[in-house]
Amino acid sequence: MAMIATGLPGCQSHSARDTADQSPGYDAPSAIVLGEGQPYGQVFDAAREVLMDYRFAIDRVDARLGVITTYPKRTAGLASPWDREQSSMNQEWEDLVNEQRRVVRVEFDQDEQGGASATVSVELLRTHRPGWRVETESVRLSNHALRRDVNGELEPGSYLELVGLDAEFASRLALAIQDRLRDEAGEP
Repeated sequence: MAMIATGLPGCQSHSARDTADQSPGYDAPSAIVLGEGQPYGQVFDAAREVLMDYRFAIDRVDARLGVITTYPKRTAGLASPWDREQSSMNQEWEDLVNEQRRVVRVEFDQDEQGGASATVSVELLRTHRPGWRVETESVRLSNHALRRDVNGELEPGSYLELVGLDAEFASRLALAIQDRLRDEAGEP
């Protein structure tokens, strides 16, 4: 039984440090998009369009401060093959057995010549639901314990925890933005 539990990623404890050890490129969690002489507005629009192509809901668009953020997007990994966020079978499996979401943040910098660059980072969040009481006779009879805080208010039944940064997906987003800029410029 212990061997089965260690083979399932959802049954193991998972921390950002584990992700750092397993994920290549974790030291550089963000990817850079170089807009090589393209105007700031063009790089900004290309990033926004790529995020919408990946079906992210845009949370914040601030062209003046140079930031685009998305709402957390959940995928079911292997059960949702139309989503393209996962970079490996391990990520597909992790997203299937855990409720995980990705949040994208794109920050823009403008140089003196009017060109722009962007930094893409992707946070990986996992939903935790403490207090699940599993019924041994039937799973459908299971329920959740409710807890109260010091003031007597009910605590939320779930919370999101940052488990790591998805450098591979950030790199793929950065490449997609560069490809879109290249297509708009008419380059091969």
